[in-house]
Amino acid sequence: MAIVGGGLTGLWTARYLAELDPTLRIVVLERDYVGFGASGRNGGWVSSLFPVPASKVKRLYGAELADDLWRALEETVDEVAQQVGQLSIRCDFTKAGTLLLARDRVQWQRLQEEAPSDTALLDARGANRYLVAGQVIGAVHQPQCATVQPAKLVRGLADRLEEFGVRIYEDTDVTSIGDHGLVANGQKVKADAIVLATESYTAQFSDWHRLVLPLYSMMVVTAPLSDSQYEAIGSPRLGLSFADERNLVIYGQITADRRIAFGGRGAPYGYGSAITPAPERGKGMRQRLEQTLLELLPGLGGIEFTDFWGGTLGVTRDWFPRIDADQTSGLIKVYGYAGDGVAMTNLMGRLVAQKLISPQELPAVHAIFERAPRQWEPEPLRYLGINAGLAMTQLVDSCEQRGIPTWFLDTVRRALIGQVG
Repeated sequence: MAIVGGGLTGLWTARYLAELDPTLRIVVLERDYVGFGASGRNGGWVSSLFPVPASKVKRLYGAELADDLWRALEETVDEVAQQVGQLSIRCDFTKAGTLLLARDRVQWQRLQEEAPSDTALLDARGANRYLVAGQVIGAVHQPQCATVQPAKLVRGLADRLEEFGVRIYEDTDVTSIGDHGLVANGQKVKADAIVLATESYTAQFSDWHRLVLPLYSMMVVTAPLSDSQYEAIGSPRLGLSFADERNLVIYGQITADRRIAFGGRGAPYGYGSAITPAPERGKGMRQRLEQTLLELLPGLGGIEFTDFWGGTLGVTRDWFPRIDADQTSGLIKVYGYAGDGVAMTNLMGRLVAQKLISPQELPAVHAIFERAPRQWEPEPLRYLGINAGLAMTQLVDSCEQRGIPTWFLDTVRRALIGQVG
């Protein structure tokens, strides 16, 4: 078995393949180092979130299968916890839940509509018991969410896999993939099955250039909070994750060493699905993230920001994650987490391993991930549409804060970024 991509999808797949069939020869091929992509550079949310609204999943697949999906995602949070403990991975895993804040009337309405029926709505005072944020109207605390230090998780998992006989080759560039074979660092490799687990980097293979769109997400990290700063934001539980209900996604966590790791989207999409560390993408986004965090948590006034980084997540045309298998070539492509992948990679790894070893035992929920692929538009339509959609998302958020109706704008921007329906 050959797995291309040393991120969480590839490593979890290797883990469960080795567990289901210890006789397998499994190799993981990584162009840079394990966790180089989104797996090592994310916000560390081990969540049961799914990038497509529950209402759409129910409409397409029915209530029973949709419930199966959410149950599987929630159980995956605990599966990751079990694996971390079993494999003795020291990655600051903490299950403190996530706090979703509403900070204007539209956000509050959206939160009430989307909150699970068994989840209690909190008023501003109730929200303050978890985290003291600015301009809060209400909130929901969802307990089925944990946080990790993602680079420690992916590195720790890779180290354990080598103990189980999985061979991991870093600095190994896979340049082409064919029927039951590939070329890596100029050498031909044969394999009964190949798992392509390269997430947003899948777009860099010419054959699949339009299957997944690389969308940037950036992060800042503060210095450790002083006692007064920590108290000013309510002395939240370490490991708590938080966000608000704006459309342009933000996400944060209180880290194990009492820092704030905070991220968000809005950096421009690169023409031709380019993935580059362009400096002009960095400075403006860093300032925007720092300002957003201070506006969200005004008690942090005077905090020092010590680090900034970013990378790309993979988005499909309809925002559904995919397991795309071709029995003839032996190739399985896995991609499209849209930023909700730390836990979902574990679920996908289990499904792929089971598909390869015991497909008759696959749970019904796998059908949601095996939708027919959809391609993004060719350039320059893709470039113009996505960046216009990002700008309109910011505009919609601004209008919502001011109480300006946004139905038409929101409909257009959802169409541009593929979230219609």
